[in-house]
Amino acid sequence: MRRFNPAILARLGVLLALAAAGSLLPPAPGAELVYRNCTECHALTTVLAARGLDRPGWSAVLERMEGYGLALSHEERARLLDYLAAQLGDRPAPTPATPAAADGKALYQEHCAACHQDPERAPLLRDRPAWREHPDYVAQVVLFGLSGPLYQDGRAYDAPMEPLPFLSDAQVAAIVEYLTQRPFTAESVARERAKGLTPSLVRLLRPAP
Repeated sequence: MRRFNPAILARLGVLLALAAAGSLLPPAPGAELVYRNCTECHALTTVLAARGLDRPGWSAVLERMEGYGLALSHEERARLLDYLAAQLGDRPAPTPATPAAADGKALYQEHCAACHQDPERAPLLRDRPAWREHPDYVAQVVLFGLSGPLYQDGRAYDAPMEPLPFLSDAQVAAIVEYLTQRPFTAESVARERAKGLTPSLVRLLRPAP
């Protein structure tokens, strides 16, 4: 009886699930670069959520990711940008969810849990008493990211957290409510978004644990 590699079967299962949900990338030259370079840190749905950006917009995203350590050759960057602009740039940006429709737990699982459920990779976020007292700061981290060393639960973390500016105010509010278990409105997120903070400044504003 022929045996199949469990890792290959698991990957195939993920691809089939994504296909069923309509969450696979459009097949075209360059798609393999997205799978190889982007999905190591991001859920594929996070990449798809940014569709609608024009070529300069996608170029700015790549530049920001390169600042976080993405290493691309000149040729790879050009091919990746061609793919993103052609395949994910011709659709309107997704309609922002209304506060009632935003599911904080689902959004957290989609955009945050890949890193924050592993304490070796990033700090754990759930059940942090400090967050319940500072929901505005949680919103700032989601909106603007965070850079600079920080320490939590006896561990040191140096890897920067990238911002998620493509999330709507209602979606950010839902994530904040999920993490803090306190009410937080889209209007409150809009006020935080208007501050235009930098990741390093967000690090300096971090409340004591």
